Amino acid sequence: MENQLEQLEDSVKRLVIHFNSLLAEKHQLTQQLSTVKKQLQQQGENFQAERERMRKQHEQDKFNLQESMQTTIDELIAEKKRYATVLKASSDELQRLLQRLPQVQEDS
Repeated sequence: MENQLEQLEDSVKRLVIHFNSLLAEKHQLTQQLSTVKKQLQQQGENFQAERERMRKQHEQDKFNLQESMQTTIDELIAEKKRYATVLKASSDELQRLLQRLPQVQEDS
């Protein structure tokens, strides 16, 4: 009987040791899970911050490109007007010169 009690006591001690081991492992895993969750949250926040930075940069680049294109368009329109003015002046000058030429009379 005493032998059985000793065996039972040994079994209980082993169970207590195993329980404490599992409890320590659970605590360690809980800490690791907490660390991983924090890292995941930080990565999510970093991702959102980088996404927002890139969105703002894209908007700024788009604005700068539109501004540059509008400037180029305005310059081309002004250049077209200058050419049209020069062309009109040249045409008027040619018309004046043509009018000064003597009229050619055909012999019939």
